[in-house]
Amino acid sequence: MRISVSIALMVLLPMLTLADPQWHKFGVSGSDKDNISIGRVSVTVQTREVHEAAFREDYLVMTVRVPGQKPSEHWFTSSYGFGEVAVHGDVLLLKYGVGRGTFARVEHVRALRFQDGLDELADVQSSYYILTDPHNAAPDLFEYRVKVRAEAGYTTLSFSLPKRQRGIPSKKIVRLKNDS
Repeated sequence: MRISVSIALMVLLPMLTLADPQWHKFGVSGSDKDNISIGRVSVTVQTREVHEAAFREDYLVMTVRVPGQKPSEHWFTSSYGFGEVAVHGDVLLLKYGVGRGTFARVEHVRALRFQDGLDELADVQSSYYILTDPHNAAPDLFEYRVKVRAEAGYTTLSFSLPKRQRGIPSKKIVRLKNDS
């Protein structure tokens, strides 16, 4: 009996720590505001006033509220004013767009730690447009799947393509040291 429980734990425990982030979409324009609750964390994304900006809806401010901490702000841009957020432990993941136009917007994932403000830990491009068929003028979009793992004092972000693609890395790994 003990052996079967031990074997089950050895097999299941690593799978429990590896997870797809639960992404929550936002989209703002003009004076819009999106409020998102993710467990104990509250995230508000809204446009910010930038004079003489070509695309005013791209300029955003994210306010994050965590119980027991002062609210923190993070200013960023995201093309067309939309993106996604996810939370894993004390790390907030922000997926945002860079570039405008047909076949120009690619996504990035930024990792921010909640401790004493929103400290940026990493920024990874998570999609690419690649021309795979020279007879077709439209490039193909390749998007990485993100998985998060917490273990032994580290949080690891693993970005992987569903299948290998010539010209771009099939896997990207970011390892973040957790503060104790």
